[in-house]
Amino acid sequence: MKKFIILFFLLFPFVLIAEENPKDKRIAKYVMENIQKDYVNCYSFYKIAAESFKKAGKEKSLIENLEKSADVALKYNYDLGEIMGLNPEVMAQMTKDKVNDFVVLANKDFSSLAKKYGLVCKNLVENPEERTNYWENKGKKVIK
Repeated sequence: MKKFIILFFLLFPFVLIAEENPKDKRIAKYVMENIQKDYVNCYSFYKIAAESFKKAGKEKSLIENLEKSADVALKYNYDLGEIMGLNPEVMAQMTKDKVNDFVVLANKDFSSLAKKYGLVCKNLVENPEERTNYWENKGKKVIK
């Protein structure tokens, strides 16, 4: 619940500002859509990483931490999707599809997958405000 409140307060200013200015509204939508995609990607990454490490016989605490991070990312994914008005069944299918995509990527080259998502996902789970700011700044550049 605490993390949902944090997520809500990170995104709430976008909703307030968006009511006043159409450009800000588009930026707010851009931020929320991209953060939601980040959470889907990170959930998928953490689930694949945890399963890979289980198969490799890695330390149990490492696997538990990966699974915990996956749970956090999934919760944020659904919380944000709910705020955005996404259907839970649609979110579930999106998540399932992304996990399947990541399985294919991991089977080809897990190392590249870890390089691409490891640090981004760690930062997203530990400091969502930083990633929100990233997408806001990018949105201000791409949305005219």
